[in-house]
Amino acid sequence: MMVIGLTGRACAGKDQYAEIFASFGCQVVDVDSLGHDALNESIKALKQAFGQAVVCEGKVDRKALGKLVFSNPVKLRELESITHPKMVETCKRLIREAGEEQKPALILNAALLKRMGLEPLCDHVLFIKAPLLLRFFRCRRREGLSLGRFLEREHAQLDIVPETDVQGLDVVALGNHRSKKVIHRQVITYCDTIGLEISSQR
Repeated sequence: MMVIGLTGRACAGKDQYAEIFASFGCQVVDVDSLGHDALNESIKALKQAFGQAVVCEGKVDRKALGKLVFSNPVKLRELESITHPKMVETCKRLIREAGEEQKPALILNAALLKRMGLEPLCDHVLFIKAPLLLRFFRCRRREGLSLGRFLEREHAQLDIVPETDVQGLDVVALGNHRSKKVIHRQVITYCDTIGLEISSQR
């Protein structure tokens, strides 16, 4: 079974590509969602690292936590050291299970694909990019972030670029600033290029 890493910076439009892969029968793993689970499993460690303010009524206050870590690289790395190992192990388990179910491919939808060390699990990497201003407007519409908060997040993702240190790993960059119909065609062309059989799903 083929494993494809789907990555790119905040609000580049990765989810649109993931939806199309899913329509072709691929299993999509939303790694951000795994992060939410990892947060809820790490409440004690989070309180010890960042204080009681990041927990409200027994649950992680993600907005408070995000405001704290995205403006402080040291705290961001501390958060990642708590949550990323749990997320990586879950990805490995899901890849094994998808192989047993004979899915055509498993898509790891992860902005922090490289930082998390998920690239070695992949056969290919698809990097989605979009202009900065367009991504800001998408982020403001989706999450209500101010320009300042968005730029803090952008600064925290400067290492998310269409490059890889994994020898022999195929990386393709696609631009997401067009219609869904164009994105659909992009995915079909990409699958043809890497030899992923989806012809019956077109």
